[in-house]
Amino acid sequence: MVRKLTKSVKICNDKFMLNVSKDRLTAVVKLYGAESFVDEDFDNILTEAQQHGIVFGFLPKLSAPVKGMVIIARGKPAVPGEDARIRTRVRPAVICSSTTKKDKKDKVDFRELGKIVNVPSGQLLIEKIPFTSGSPGKDVFGEEISVKAGKDIKIKCGKGVDLSSDGLQVTSTLEGKFVMEGGRPAVLEEHVVNGNVDMSVGNIVFCGKSLVVTGEVMPGFKLKCKGDISIKGGVNSAAVISGGKLEIQGGLIGETSDIKVKGDARIDFMENIGSFETRGILTVTDFIVQGNVKAAGDMIALEGKAAIIGGTYVLGGSMHVRDLGSDAEVVTEITVGLNPDLEARKKKLEAEKEIWPPKMNELLKNIGVLNDMKKNEGADFPDEKKELLQKLNKMMPEVMEKTNELTEQEAQLDEDMLKAAGESIFVYGTLYPGVYVKIGNAQRVITDEENSVVIELQKSTKKIHVRSMAADEKEAINLAGE
Repeated sequence: MVRKLTKSVKICNDKFMLNVSKDRLTAVVKLYGAESFVDEDFDNILTEAQQHGIVFGFLPKLSAPVKGMVIIARGKPAVPGEDARIRTRVRPAVICSSTTKKDKKDKVDFRELGKIVNVPSGQLLIEKIPFTSGSPGKDVFGEEISVKAGKDIKIKCGKGVDLSSDGLQVTSTLEGKFVMEGGRPAVLEEHVVNGNVDMSVGNIVFCGKSLVVTGEVMPGFKLKCKGDISIKGGVNSAAVISGGKLEIQGGLIGETSDIKVKGDARIDFMENIGSFETRGILTVTDFIVQGNVKAAGDMIALEGKAAIIGGTYVLGGSMHVRDLGSDAEVVTEITVGLNPDLEARKKKLEAEKEIWPPKMNELLKNIGVLNDMKKNEGADFPDEKKELLQKLNKMMPEVMEKTNELTEQEAQLDEDMLKAAGESIFVYGTLYPGVYVKIGNAQRVITDEENSVVIELQKSTKKIHVRSMAADEKEAINLAGE
């Protein structure tokens, strides 16, 4: 019966000492009685090693000794199993969830302390690398070395994400911000700033459906959201860009304020602002003083003080206001029926009219002078003057064609603006002198104080007319106050 080696033994007539490492993965032979391994047959060493139970991993030949020792057999190490692990494809923001009220379990109230991580729908967010079983080893005695498999983990997901059927991939199912909420990946469509947008928060760019600021947007900061924006504490000399609707409670102030809205807008008040543009309807729930407003739809100011005093207002729709202007006759410019497309065409046409008609007049003048010189000088007309005259005559058709196109474009623009000139200004309270009105190509300065009137364009005369408001039209202010 072969016994496994448990301690060093002498072999080959006490010439060598045979030993096995503690992990039983290495068998070595050391010089003992002999001075070298040169005269010894390697097969003899292997035979005696086998008599002591070493049966696996023999080397093919005797290697060069190191410090009087050679390795004769190596076992196969076990490869332990690796635990499953998570690989993040997008680094998330980490949030802390606070306790929510029972009636608002579907919402999470939190304070975002890091940068918003915007992700599109279908974005791969997290991958799980599966655990491995490992592989058993074998020692020099031919016995198997057992091994433990790695540990598995299960991914638990929050809102706005999907876990693949094999449990290995987490993908966003909507557009929003990627967060780890209580250790669970989630994509949220709403972002809330609990407080002011200031140095502690920084500029905000959010691709979700809703951005809410409970405080004020401080000077110099910028908010941009693909969806709706709601600001509870007002905006002071800041920039706001909303891809949906906009609501500003607390008002808007500051000459450097720059507001752009794709949808409808609702705001308490504006005072001495830089720019406010909306592609929808603008509703003012108190007043505007020195506004700079462009709205593709109607502008409605029938709540609170319901007054518009000073500034410039360009509207694609009509204006509905209680009081327009002031008894101090502050200049207040109102244009209605001029949508953004018409306004852009008008600006482009005005810019080109400053170039082409003057250029044609200058060409005609120079050609006329050169023709007179040619007629008077005859054969003495210089060659360089001839070349210049030819060049100017060659340019004339192109310049004339461009000028004629501008004339046609201007006529078409006048026609389109006349069609859009059905919009009006409804003043349910007092219309003060100093208000400057444009409708279509007509314009008028209000010189008398009026009450409950409608300012509109009479298409028959193409002039702006101020008339008394009908009884059914007055109902609008009553309905707004209810």
